[in-house]
Amino acid sequence: MRGSTRVGTALMVALLLTCASPAFGYYYESTTTVITDCTVCHGIASPTTATPTGPHGGYTATTDKCASCHQVHAGPSGGVMLLPAATVKGTCQTCHDGTGGHGVYGVLAARSVVVTASHSIETTAMVPGGDATTGGSKLGVFSGEGNTLTCSDCHSPHASNVVEPFTGDRARGSTSVTIQTNRLLKRLPTTATTPTAVYGSDWCGGCHEGRLSGSGPLANHPVDSTLSTTTPFFYEKIAKVTGTLTSVTTTGTLGRNNFGYVMPDPRTTDQSGHYPICQQCHEDARNVGDVSPQQVAPSEVFSITATDGVSASDNPRFQTFPHESQNPYFLAETYDDLCLNCHMPD
Repeated sequence: MRGSTRVGTALMVALLLTCASPAFGYYYESTTTVITDCTVCHGIASPTTATPTGPHGGYTATTDKCASCHQVHAGPSGGVMLLPAATVKGTCQTCHDGTGGHGVYGVLAARSVVVTASHSIETTAMVPGGDATTGGSKLGVFSGEGNTLTCSDCHSPHASNVVEPFTGDRARGSTSVTIQTNRLLKRLPTTATTPTAVYGSDWCGGCHEGRLSGSGPLANHPVDSTLSTTTPFFYEKIAKVTGTLTSVTTTGTLGRNNFGYVMPDPRTTDQSGHYPICQQCHEDARNVGDVSPQQVAPSEVFSITATDGVSASDNPRFQTFPHESQNPYFLAETYDDLCLNCHMPD
């Protein structure tokens, strides 16, 4: 009897220790100590840049990673699929809750910054520019409570049918680590009608159909997509300047540099026949192209020295797009600061 009591006590202590440190989305370290029990989320002891799937993929026939999200005997009343919360949003925020700024929502508020734009989760079903015929807003039928937009409308929790990996800006730890991920982005988000294999304008246009060039009667800023060319640019392939204070361009990724947010005027050979993609205007807020027209100054280079916006001097400071932003409409810059990155003043 005493032996079984000791075993029960040990199990309870182990459970409490395991649950005491919440898992933070896209974050491999706590603010004070390195999290050593990587197997809780990753299923392996030493996750590397080649294995960033966390609990959302990389399954084997003997996987025990299901228990990271599904609770066989502890599902909440009113919940579905034995998830730890009654809604998709609640389940995702079990880990990605923004506590202290460690997540995709709540990062700005944790740094006392006003959130000016956000994809409103489980509060709205209205899609700006979602009507391909008129270019106006469109009411969608999504997977959240009351048919509202929720996390699983854009993301695939099990990493099935996702876009090809791309180089995002987000810092993966206290040191700068470049990791290509698919961010669990579905090739066919809810309300989209055509699957998209690569992340770019066509992926955004799956929902915001009326914003693509050639859609509806409204005058939209032209964007590079399959409606404008048979070989459109996308996030991993755009024309960008090769360095600071230069108008020479090359093709490459938009991620982890600020060189793709300016377009020299007159346009270069690399840019010929192409418009900017959506993400060259809509991304995390940053300073670029303000010192020299259509060029990047040495003071405007990409710099992330700390995670989750801890350093106010980082450029961009936050990497939360497309979840929340301190700029309206998720614009990288606003007003003339944005327009003059690509256009010469009169």
